Amino acid sequence: MANPLIKNWQITLLAVFLVISVAVMLFWGIKLGMDFKGGTLYQIELQKPVELDEINRISNIISQRIDPSGLKDATVYPVGKQYIVVQLTETNPVELEKVESRIRQQGKFEATLDGEVVFTGDELTKVLRGSTSFGVYRLNSSTYEWSLPFMLNEAATKRFKEKTFHKCAAAGVNSNGTPNYECEKTVFFLDKPSALIITTEDQYTQDTESMTQGDRYSNIPAGSSIDDLILDSQLTVLVIDANQPLDMNKARSIFASTKRAILSEDVPQNIQIDLNTIGFETTIAVGKTNEPWIWSTLGARQIISLTEGITNEDVADLSQAKEFSTLSISGTRTDLKEARTDLEELAILLESGSLPTPVKSISRETISPSLGESFLSNIILMGILAAITVAIVIVVRYRVPQLVIPIFLTGLSEIVIMMGFLAITQRPLDLAAFAGLIAAIGTGVDSEIVITDEILGKSREIHDSIVQRSKSALFIIMTSAFTMVAVMGPIVAFSRNFPGMEKLFGFAVVAIVGALIGIFITRPAFTKIVQAIVNKKEEHEHVHSHEQENK
Repeated sequence: MANPLIKNWQITLLAVFLVISVAVMLFWGIKLGMDFKGGTLYQIELQKPVELDEINRISNIISQRIDPSGLKDATVYPVGKQYIVVQLTETNPVELEKVESRIRQQGKFEATLDGEVVFTGDELTKVLRGSTSFGVYRLNSSTYEWSLPFMLNEAATKRFKEKTFHKCAAAGVNSNGTPNYECEKTVFFLDKPSALIITTEDQYTQDTESMTQGDRYSNIPAGSSIDDLILDSQLTVLVIDANQPLDMNKARSIFASTKRAILSEDVPQNIQIDLNTIGFETTIAVGKTNEPWIWSTLGARQIISLTEGITNEDVADLSQAKEFSTLSISGTRTDLKEARTDLEELAILLESGSLPTPVKSISRETISPSLGESFLSNIILMGILAAITVAIVIVVRYRVPQLVIPIFLTGLSEIVIMMGFLAITQRPLDLAAFAGLIAAIGTGVDSEIVITDEILGKSREIHDSIVQRSKSALFIIMTSAFTMVAVMGPIVAFSRNFPGMEKLFGFAVVAIVGALIGIFITRPAFTKIVQAIVNKKEEHEHVHSHEQENK
C-alpha cells in the first residue's frame, strides 16, 4: 500500500522548495559576508544632513568610485540622512588607501579661462576610454605621458567656443610665412577649496619662482604666472607680511563670503588666533614635495595653452566658428605605474561626478581573510554542538526515534530553504544573518516540539482528535511566528535610517524569512508527518488494547 504522505500537497510543496533551493545554491552559490571571508567596512559621515534623493545620489557616486569595474563585490548604502556605509571585500592596505582617497575627494572639476569657468565636470558626458588617444605613452627612456580624452555636452561645447574665440594673438611670422601665435591658457582645477587662502610674502615669492620655472611633471609650463593662476581660481588670496598684524577689517569683510581659511605653514600662530577670533575655521595646508604650495592648495591640476585651431583664428565671426566637443587632459610622469595611476584616478573621478556634499569623516574597520575563516569555522563548530545538544534533549524527552528524525529533517529543510533564499537574493551570509538563521532554527525546533506535544495529547486531553490537536498546535506556532514578524518588521523598515542599527538588518530579514518559511512550508509538512506517525501509533495501541481485552 502506498504511503499516504507521498500524495500530500504540503509534503510536495516542501519537496519542491528543497529542489529549487539546492538548484539555486549550486548555480549562484552562497555569498559570504565580510565577517567570514574578510573585508573592510567604511562609515562615511557627510558634512551635513541631506535629503533622501541627494544621499542616494552620493551613495551611487561613491559606489562608482570605489568599484568602477563592478568586480570588487562592494556594497554601498545610506544610513539616515548623513551617513553612508561601504562594505568592500578588500584588505590590501595600499588598495584601501586608494579607495579612501577616492571617497574623500569631492571630485569637483573646473576648467577656467581669464577668471571665468569654461566648463565643469558635471558637463562632461563621457570619458573616451575606447579612444586611441586614451592611455599612457612612453616619450623617452625616463618620461611617460598619459592622455584622457572626454566629451562635453552641448551647452558646454557652445560656451567653450564662445569663451575661447580669438584668444590667440599673432606674434610674428616663421620662415615659411606662417604666422606664429601666442595663445591664452586654460587651467584645470580639481576640488578647488571654497576658502580664503593666506600665505606669506616669502612663500609667495618662492611659489612665483617655481611657477615661472615650470615643472612638466606637475603639468606647469615654464613661464606660468602665479597671478594668472590666482585669477583663474576665483578665490581670495591674501599675501601677508609675517612680521605685521593681520588686517582685521579686511578679514571680517571676507568672512561674510567664506567661513574657512587655509594657511601656509609659515603663517604665524597669532594670525591664526586672530582668524579664529573672527570665526574662521582655519587649516594649515602642507605643500607637496617639488610642487608650488599655491598650486596644490588651489587644487590646480594642469595649465594648457590654447591653439589657433581651437580659438578659430581663421574665421572673422563667431557664427562661423567651429565647435569642439572632444577635448583631452594630459600629464607626464617618470614612472609608468604612476602615470597609469594618475590616469585611472582622474578618469574615475570624472566618470563618477562630484559629490554634492563633501565628506566630513571616514571610520574604517578591517577584518583579515584568516580571521574571517576562523569566525566561520568557530560558528560551524558551535552549530554542530548545538545540534548535538538538541538531539540529546529530544531523545530524552520522547524516546521515540520516529519523532526525533522528522524534527531534525524539518530543521535541515528550513536551513536549506533559507540558504536558497540567501543565494537567490545574493544577500551576504554575515554574522548578523547567521544569528538570524540560528534564531529561526531555534524557533522552528521549539514550534516542532509544540506540534509534537499537542498531537501526542500531552498538553491536552487525549480524547481530542488528532486534527483538533493539529489545529491547536498550528494556531500556537502561527501566533508565535507572526509575533516575530511584528517585532522584526520595524527593524527591517527603519534600521538603515539610524546609524549603528544597520547591523541588525541582516538578522531581522533572515529571522522574518525563516518564520514565514516555517509557517507556510515546513511546519505544515511536519504536522502531516507527525499526524501519520501518531495515527499509526494510536492504531497500534488500539489493536494492542483490544487484544488485551479479548484475553
